[in-house]
Amino acid sequence: MERRRFYFLEPSKTHSQHITLIKGYIAALKSSTLIAESFDLILCASKHTLAALPETLISGIRCVRVPVMNPEKRRHVRKTFVELFVVLRRLVYLRAGDVLFISCVLPTTLWLLEISNRWFKKTGVYVVLHGELEGLFDKSLQRYQSFGYWANKWMKGRSRESLLSLVVIDDFIRDKLVRDFPQKLSAANVSVIHHPISPIYASLNDIDDQTNPSVCFVGYRTPFKGFEQFFRMASEHPSVSFLAIGGGKVENISSGTVRDLKDEPAYVAEISKCSAALFPCVSGYSCSLSAAALDALAAGVHIIALDRPCFRSLASYFGDDTITVHSSLQEASLELGSYLLGLKPKGRVSRLESLSKSKYGLPAVQKSFEKLIFGS
Repeated sequence: MERRRFYFLEPSKTHSQHITLIKGYIAALKSSTLIAESFDLILCASKHTLAALPETLISGIRCVRVPVMNPEKRRHVRKTFVELFVVLRRLVYLRAGDVLFISCVLPTTLWLLEISNRWFKKTGVYVVLHGELEGLFDKSLQRYQSFGYWANKWMKGRSRESLLSLVVIDDFIRDKLVRDFPQKLSAANVSVIHHPISPIYASLNDIDDQTNPSVCFVGYRTPFKGFEQFFRMASEHPSVSFLAIGGGKVENISSGTVRDLKDEPAYVAEISKCSAALFPCVSGYSCSLSAAALDALAAGVHIIALDRPCFRSLASYFGDDTITVHSSLQEASLELGSYLLGLKPKGRVSRLESLSKSKYGLPAVQKSFEKLIFGS
């Protein structure tokens, strides 16, 4: 009798895009005795994604290269059909009992996949949803040819009895989707497998450097992330170094200097050196997680954020020693001053240690995969 196959398919991202999610999910799958006993694990991804994964992680796994267009090139029509081809090829040959776990697709591909599976009627097919969900709630993202337009088109055309199962990366995302689209979704066909967060001990000193305090803005400088607010706040705290970390560089807003980052470890190390991470997000993250915030959590720095559902969810779970949420930039600025004066508890090592035991830790993610495949 042939063994069942578990296809982990990444048809959308390439190079280091989503690499933290992919690494965490693969590590969780490999660590599961139940899954190892029941399935052959097959990782399908671009050659660049496979090259970005550690050899120790993918050893013992069958790796298959698939064509993936770089999303940064923004040829959405061509990319959609390349993604759909890669997914349908696996879908057609999926045997009863196999699993096809798709870690990311464009909303256009998701819509076409939903339509295609009405004909194929395949079970055991799971799709992970990401930031494209923001387009379901933000009208400014729903213009024709935007991701939001196609996310809405997919949702409107979806049947509540669809055989295509959905996976989201946090509880608050599932809760919002099920609450806002009860005619299309139920808790039974939206599962949660939390985005893994692995603690990175770049510095083991459980103290913050009060002689040269610094606060960082993490990730790309998109308008909804509030970079202008971050820039303005730098003038309110002249004794603090304000650093923008992301896009392959570190810019010291306070001094006007710029340094290049050679790789991902260097990026996380720079975050770890900071006294706090500031997220003055003015919109977005109503139904998605901030990858930059997860990087800050992994580095153990205290997070100060404006009030968005993503940050409220993280704060309610981890507590205000890890992340504090404010209704205004003025409140955030006052707390930043108090934190850098040492009035807030430090506890960097304890924050890092709590990550492994949290629902974002590898053991919990492993159990979520087992529940997804084998039931409770």
